[in-house]
Amino acid sequence: MNDTPDRDAMMDLVAAYALGVLPPGEQRLVTAYIRENPQARAEFEELRSTADLIGLAAEEPVDSVRSARMKRRLMETVNVRTVSAVSPVGTARRNGHQRSSWFMGAGLAAAAAVVFALVSTIQNFSLRGDLATANARTAALQAQIAQNARVQTRDREMVTDLIAGDAQRYPVPQGEVVKHGSHLYLTLHSLPPLPRGKVYQAWTIAKGAKTLTPSIVFTPSASGVAIVALPENADNLAVVALSVEPEGGSKMPTSKATFIRPLT
Repeated sequence: MNDTPDRDAMMDLVAAYALGVLPPGEQRLVTAYIRENPQARAEFEELRSTADLIGLAAEEPVDSVRSARMKRRLMETVNVRTVSAVSPVGTARRNGHQRSSWFMGAGLAAAAAVVFALVSTIQNFSLRGDLATANARTAALQAQIAQNARVQTRDREMVTDLIAGDAQRYPVPQGEVVKHGSHLYLTLHSLPPLPRGKVYQAWTIAKGAKTLTPSIVFTPSASGVAIVALPENADNLAVVALSVEPEGGSKMPTSKATFIRPLT
């Protein structure tokens, strides 16, 4: 007996259900039909593997190699199943089954298109992420290069000031204070080792003032050497001093000054 049009329509709905494109209102009817009809159940299980391909494609990390492999694997599946769906095997297929099998082939092709779109979208987001990362790294490198350039410029300026023939030099214990133009430096050697949690801190007194103002803090090398550029404008200063203070510095000296040197 030939299949009825109603059966053909139901088999098409089974195929749509397997591929996940069945309208919600039809699902209860199709589920009942699959439970009662062994051929429909077999058709559903065979087509269900197509939906699994989409799930596998979404779960697999995508790069250029995986993307090509994924597309090749999916197209091989589409080609094999589409050929088997539309070609007679052994005996001629009945009209209803031919219609359902054609739907399966079309559904596989549609699934391939979905996977290709999904892979392309994922690759697009991946490329955008890589570009953002590259831009961030480039910005960080540019900032580091700019910082290195500033340090090199400052170091050259410091060396020029320290060796200048017209620099003013003021002896202090373990070294000297050097003034050149508006720049002021401490060039110290053989400084005593600092207790744990302590630093050296410079102090200044502005011209016409009477109180010490906190300046830069620093730690000498292991051999007690330190060359420090003070941030203040030397033309505005009358006195430079040094003391040992807690890490982070102090607002007022908490220990006896290592030296107090008038700039005269």
